[in-house]
Amino acid sequence: MKIQLLSFAALKDFFPPKQELTIDGIQTVLDLKKHLQNQKPEASHLIKVSRISINQTIANDSDSITEGSTVAILPPSSGG
Repeated sequence: MKIQLLSFAALKDFFPPKQELTIDGIQTVLDLKKHLQNQKPEASHLIKVSRISINQTIANDSDSITEGSTVAILPPSSGG
């Protein structure tokens, strides 16, 4: 399955800001988080605390990811 993966803020230190990703065996947000943590263990903590959106809608860990989805990883941020 192919998805568009968008990374923001501190996660851009570990992943490209925008990439097409081919993921097999990934069905849920939690599956994707685990996959990304395995790819970049040094980003594991940041991935754990990040929110995920699928097609511009905030998703829960149990939500499904489908072919062609745009998935954004949104780490916590602060500022003014």
